[in-house]
Amino acid sequence: MKVRDLEGWPPQPGGSYKTSYTVPSNEESMIEKVVSVLDDNVCFTGTANGIQHTYDFKAPNEKLALNLKKILELNIGKSVFSVGDVELDDASLGRPFA
Repeated sequence: MKVRDLEGWPPQPGGSYKTSYTVPSNEESMIEKVVSVLDDNVCFTGTANGIQHTYDFKAPNEKLALNLKKILELNIGKSVFSVGDVELDDASLGRPFA
């Protein structure tokens, strides 16, 4: 299973901006850092056009959230969209390794 197969992936950026601001696409936003993982919630930041955005993603379980954290950290500087092609660790899906 790939990250893009997770329900709700990719998350939409959040934050507060001027009313004239256009939200960037997930192809434009580059992963900057993982801020936190709390239970099954992953919070990370991305930048597009010099503006930082926050992303909040609720994973199906805590193991998967920790797996996604590792994936995001390994893909700093890449687009949020590109992470969708990464395979998830089978152990985080509650299945034994093949």
